Amino acid sequence: MNVTRLFVEADLASGIEAPLSEAQAHYLRHVMRRADGAPLLLFNGRDGEWRATLVLRGKKAAVAAVGERTREQAAEPDLWLCFAPIKRARIDAIAEKATELGVALLQPVLTQHTAVERVNVERLRANAIEAAEQTDV
Repeated sequence: MNVTRLFVEADLASGIEAPLSEAQAHYLRHVMRRADGAPLLLFNGRDGEWRATLVLRGKKAAVAAVGERTREQAAEPDLWLCFAPIKRARIDAIAEKATELGVALLQPVLTQHTAVERVNVERLRANAIEAAEQTDV
């Protein structure tokens, strides 16, 4: 079975329970069809990657019981991508591909010919997290 890899905000250490968001609980239960006790891999960008077990709590809540570390946090190169904001679908692709390539910082830059007036930073972040969850690096 393919193990689901998730980004969490919490600090990770052996023996703790990492809280999962309601959206993550929904994704695991209803989209990925994971049952109580299903194996997971967790990462937060600071503490490395950890094995965990899904613990379902009620209809909408879940936590991850953290086991052992599978990989140390690697020091990534300080690679930045500065880009002029473009249409929404294209900017989503920029966030996804840049994350897959190991970019540490996405920096929108307004140019003389930029047509987009604002950048949805939360959307960029969500796209980067989704890409990181699907990338095994």
